[in-house]
Amino acid sequence: MEIMAYSSTTPDRALAPSQRISFDRAIRKIFPSTSKLTFNPLFKAAVNAFDLFPKLVFPEFRNLPPNHLRVRIGVGNRILNNQVHFLTHARDFWMFVFTEKLADRTSSIVDIGSGCGRWAHWLRDYNFRGRTFTGRYIGVDIDAEAIAWCEKHYDAERFRFHHSSHASVSYNQAGDATSHYTVPEPDGTVDLVVSNSLLTHVLEAEVVNYLTESYRLLKSGGAIMHSHFNLDFPPATYGTRHTFQHTIGNARVESMDQPEAAVAYRTEYLFKVCREIGFKGCEIVHMPGGAQHQPILLCKK
Repeated sequence: MEIMAYSSTTPDRALAPSQRISFDRAIRKIFPSTSKLTFNPLFKAAVNAFDLFPKLVFPEFRNLPPNHLRVRIGVGNRILNNQVHFLTHARDFWMFVFTEKLADRTSSIVDIGSGCGRWAHWLRDYNFRGRTFTGRYIGVDIDAEAIAWCEKHYDAERFRFHHSSHASVSYNQAGDATSHYTVPEPDGTVDLVVSNSLLTHVLEAEVVNYLTESYRLLKSGGAIMHSHFNLDFPPATYGTRHTFQHTIGNARVESMDQPEAAVAYRTEYLFKVCREIGFKGCEIVHMPGGAQHQPILLCKK
């Protein structure tokens, strides 16, 4: 892993997409967003049915959210066998957070785009010789069904969840994407604001909204960590699954029919927004070589 500040000399040639046609790319033209499919009753029933046998065989899978909710938040194309992916995906993220002292087990943490708890379950289930997470976790998500599942399966003493009112084609929610959503938490009370792939699904107005809210919520010295698609550090799937061929303002999107399905930005734009809001020390934490892991926007208040 590498932490790198953006340089305006980053070459554009990294963005040249491959012209080869792949099966995955063809499927993505029909279904730009897998999350959209999870609202279809037949698709939901089918993927949930495939979850029954693994849960019967492996006890550690029995407390997972239903498969359609896991697929909805992204499973790396593992539609039918994503249980281990869900359980382990956030491991290295939390190791980085705690070893870099961005938070500890007593911290207040906001997770924007919390989904069905892929990040949260690590905090809920942490127990080393009786030492547990005693801080506060606040999850924010556009998906009312995922929030309802989390509220049922997480203790209210440490965990609470809020529903964002923003519109999304991919997440089947009507609303006004240009309106300002305010996280219902007090100013300056949070140590860390995180999001896993939130910025990959929002256009400019919402990017500014969530970054502004992140700044408002943070204590002085607090940090943000927002993973995203970055055109200066393109993913390994660039040119096959992802092309980002359409432009909407400062955003590049995969599909004009479902623009929120996959959205990418330039580092320069993200740094500009963050600095205008008041953040400092902005960095991009990324894996060299176009790895599968999305780069992370890391800034401090």
